[in-house]
Amino acid sequence: MSTDNTRSPRIGLALQGGGAHGAYGWGVIDQLLDSGANIAAVSGASAGALNGAALVAGLAEGGPDAARAGLERLWRAVADGSPLQALDWAPLTSAFLEPWLGKGFDTVKLASRYFLPFTPGVADMRALRKVVADTIDLDRLGDATAVPLHISATRVSTGAARLFRGGAITLDALMASACLPDLFAAVEIDGDAYWDGGFSANPPLEPLVVDDHVTDLIVAQITPFEGPVPGRNPAAIARRMSDIAFNAALVRDLAALTNVQAIARDTADADPRLAALAAMRLHLIPPPATLSDSSKLDTRWSHIQRLRDLGRRHAADWLAENGPSVGCRSTLAALPAELVA
Repeated sequence: MSTDNTRSPRIGLALQGGGAHGAYGWGVIDQLLDSGANIAAVSGASAGALNGAALVAGLAEGGPDAARAGLERLWRAVADGSPLQALDWAPLTSAFLEPWLGKGFDTVKLASRYFLPFTPGVADMRALRKVVADTIDLDRLGDATAVPLHISATRVSTGAARLFRGGAITLDALMASACLPDLFAAVEIDGDAYWDGGFSANPPLEPLVVDDHVTDLIVAQITPFEGPVPGRNPAAIARRMSDIAFNAALVRDLAALTNVQAIARDTADADPRLAALAAMRLHLIPPPATLSDSSKLDTRWSHIQRLRDLGRRHAADWLAENGPSVGCRSTLAALPAELVA
């Protein structure tokens, strides 16, 4: 991709959520910024919404360098405030003990739904609220010159997505977007209860598709589409159920978008909106299959660093193969048939 923003493709960056795996998404963003990507609009859900807010606030403050610093500040604060900080000790993170820690995270995940959403200090997302309030200047999101940001939350009563944009992205809206019901109580906004945006729009694509500033849509995926069949292991079953649930909206939206694009390209005398949709170039940066091997609850700094570095390496590999196509042609023509059959 060209580093000249006056000529380079205008990218709409859609950021999927996934708990601590959002640190992998941080690495992907960091590599895209390093490549000179001209980011014209951003959307996100859950951890993707937090990454998006840090990215857009940083860009508004001081461009790519400030955005990189803002993302690192966010994830540093996540680790510093983590109850797992005491476990981030070299003897505990040895190759021998690491698998046991992973099993512990699985056990906590299974049991947490029965008590954490009712535990004061956890239910109200107090720690995450402080992290976001201390590290992201949310007022920047409403700046007239800020890159447009859209985040999703899921209305509990209907299951429908609600999108928040720009200055309407408050601390409550970000908490709603990241509100996993296994861990937290629902967030109330305007009299409605909300859960994690990953259930309904993970990430939101429509606002980027209709944005006339966007020429190329890049989806930074966190959860792989395919995974192992879990057998009868309860923890593995829970992980696979979560992955399927949080990818369902993305599979649906990408399938609809690629199908509508094909129709728009075949429609004679299409109106300008269909013509713009037909011309938009679609790209998906899928995660490596190995990403699913680590816990989405593990917020130790050592783990966050590994995920960030993995994201950077994987995005660099993707750009080496697909970067020349960005601005020229889609690298995602259709989803694999087995996902939409």
